[in-house]
Parts: sequence; C-alpha cells; structure tokens
Amino acid sequence: MPLMTLLLCLTSAVLFAQTDTPGPLQVGVASAEITPQAPVWMRGFAARKKPSEGTTTPIMAQVVVFDNGQTRLAIVALDLCAVSYRQLCKMRTAAAAVGIPEQHLMVNCSHSHYGPHLGSSEVSLRDVEYDALFTDRTRPLFAAAVADLQPALLDYTVGKSSMGINRRQLDDEGLATRGMRPEPRKQIDPDVPVLRVLTPEGQVRAVIFGYACHPTTATGSLFYVHGADFPGYAREWMTAVYPDAMPVFLQGCGGDIKPGAVKPSTGTAPGLLNTTVLFDESGTKAEMGYELARGVCRALGVPAPPVPVDRSPEPEQALGTPVVLGGIVELIDIPAKDKPEQFSVTPFHMGAWRIGDVYIFGSQGEVLSAIGLRIKRELADMRVWTCGYTHWGGGYVPDDASYPEGGYEVDVSAFAPGVEEYVVSTAHRQIEHLQTIPVNTTPIPRSSP
Repeated sequence: MPLMTLLLCLTSAVLFAQTDTPGPLQVGVASAEITPQAPVWMRGFAARKKPSEGTTTPIMAQVVVFDNGQTRLAIVALDLCAVSYRQLCKMRTAAAAVGIPEQHLMVNCSHSHYGPHLGSSEVSLRDVEYDALFTDRTRPLFAAAVADLQPALLDYTVGKSSMGINRRQLDDEGLATRGMRPEPRKQIDPDVPVLRVLTPEGQVRAVIFGYACHPTTATGSLFYVHGADFPGYAREWMTAVYPDAMPVFLQGCGGDIKPGAVKPSTGTAPGLLNTTVLFDESGTKAEMGYELARGVCRALGVPAPPVPVDRSPEPEQALGTPVVLGGIVELIDIPAKDKPEQFSVTPFHMGAWRIGDVYIFGSQGEVLSAIGLRIKRELADMRVWTCGYTHWGGGYVPDDASYPEGGYEVDVSAFAPGVEEYVVSTAHRQIEHLQTIPVNTTPIPRSSP
C-alpha cells in the first residue's frame, strides 16, 4: 500500500457544517479570456526557440460552481499545458473567499501545447507579465460564478469518440519507438463523459465534457501561434448547438494519446501523426475538435440507457432534489525511478469529487490511458470520470505494461514501475469514501434527447 501524506481530506465535520442534509442545487458559471496580450514564451514543445507570434483561437479560463445550500464545489478548466503551484494556491485562496473549501476545488488543464508558459514554481523574468495577467483574469471568476448561482438540474451520459490514437508504436521486438508514431493496435480511452447543467425549464446553461487526448494536433506554421487546439474548436461546435450554454472541456488520462490526424505511409516508413492530409494546420485542428464535439452530440441525441439496476431509477430529477457535493485532495508519495527504495521528492496530488452520483477522479501528471481505463473498469457499477492534468504540473505516469516496452513516456518518467497501483488504489479509496456521504438522493438521470 502506498505511503500517503494527507493534504486535505473530506470529513463529516467539514461536510455537514451547515445542515444535516444538502438542499436544492444551484449552479453558477463564469469565464475569462486568458490569451496573452504580447509575445510570451510557450510551453509544450521543447524545440521552440523564441516567444509566440500571434493567436488563432482564444485561450480561456472557465469556472463552474455547484452549491447545494450545505457546501460548494468548483471545477476550473484552463487552456494551458500546465498551471504553476503558485497559481494553484492563488486559485484556492480566491475560491475559499467565496465559500469553496480547498478540497472541493478541481483545477484541470487541457494540456494544450499552444498556450503560454505557466508551469514553474518560481516566476522567471520571461513569465512575469503573463503571470500577472493570469492572476488578474482568474481571481474574480469564483466570485462571478457564485454571483451567477441559479436553480439547476443535471443530467449525465457517456458518449464515444475515436478521434484519438495511441502514439506508442511498437517495433518488431515489441519495444516502443521514440517517434510518437500511431499504434492502432494499442488502446485509447474512447469515453466522452458529458454532464449538462439545465435550468428548471430545461434550457442548457453549461455542458461539461471530457476526452483523453493530447492537444497537439498540428505544428508547421502554427508552431509559435497561441490557440486552444482541438478543445477550443470542440467548444465552438458545442456553442453552435447550445448558443446560451458555456461548454467546458476536461482533459482525461491521455498521456499516450494524440489526435488521429494521420498521414498514411507511402512506402516502408510508418505513418506520421498530426501532419496535414486534406486540411491546412488550422483546418486539421478544427476537424479534430469538431469530431470530438460530434461525439458529445451523438451521446446527447440518443435515447438514454437505463440507470444501473442497483439504483432506484427515476424518470426525472425533480427540482429541489438534494444533490450531494464532496471532495478529497491528498498528496500521495510514489517511489522514484532513480531511488525506488525511497519516495518521490515531490508527492503527487490526487483527488476525487462527487456531484450527485457522478464521481470525478483527477491525478496530477500525464497519466497513460490504460490507468484511466482500469479505474473505470474496476468501478464499472458507478459513474466514474477519470482525468489527468489535474492540480498542477506532473510528468508521465506510465501503466505497468508500458515499462517493459520503454519509449518516451517511460524514459522520461520520474516514477518507478508500480506507479499504476498507487493511482488506482487511491482512486478506489477516495471514491469509496465519497460514497459514504449519508443522504438519500435521486440519481442524476441519463441525458435524453
């Protein structure tokens, strides 16, 4: 069992500080553009040698606050490769100022490789201007979302998309190449979880959706150009579907997955990822985002599957039905690759959040897809949503099967083999603890047409 350093833990004293049971749900949303106003250094590709040169699509910060009259929970989505720990602490402070406990705050980065650099513990001279802009734009969002709180209903479903492709291509000896080339024989996580926020009259106010895939769709002429990559285009499509709703993207466990824009091989050389086939670079990014959004729309446009048999199915979630909110965030010590007998110098943030009967697990770092899939498989009787790139920074978190194969994700990972079990066991324990919140509530219904 992993040695755990408790950071923040959900307790009965914290959760039930106001009333014995939660009340009717209210939800508020807020967003701000965080696109740099001047050339800045970008994060995501080590080959960059100069600051940015323009913008294609806006870079956004979004906040969704859930309030059940007993406590509040917030989801933050950022169009960044990573957020710094300094900025994470600032967001926790701003959230706490409006009644959102630190353990109820989830901060997820899309991991876009076309955003500004904001991942260092210390602000360098080249980052200081953007660091200030980010603070100024994000700090007011929590208060703005709380001011926007309105009675809300929720529904939930899971769609599918094959937009991504595994990038750990294997050679004839079963070893992973370092070229991040397509490997269709390996798994992806096709799930597209969707949580909708609706008014009592049924108008959609927010669509929170997820997918596990690197936002690294194309380079070429856009190598130094800011943008949200495919998540931004997916949100654009969703805005066309729901003009009055805020679409919010959460990044899954996609450390080994890239967009499936693959140029077929012309001879003996293997295919290339993310090169222009029928579109220019911008068109390729847009098509990947639109394909993901079509997965969201397909999920929302078909008859709802039945609620699991071990739950009491209800045709609708009545307005005023209690919705449970809760969260846990911990620091988990993981053995380091170079000193497996010792634990890592910097413990990993892992957390879980409960919104009704939907459970979101989020780990720091670039968690490979097999780990997210395993968590959901082992908790298949529950509604579990898995995310990487949560909290701040990280590094690669390989599954056990990837270590003998080698390859980039394994080679650069700081963790010793066996890290998969630390992540999976933490997810089990945190989610199972959140299940113990004692309240009689109606399950969130599956989305219906």
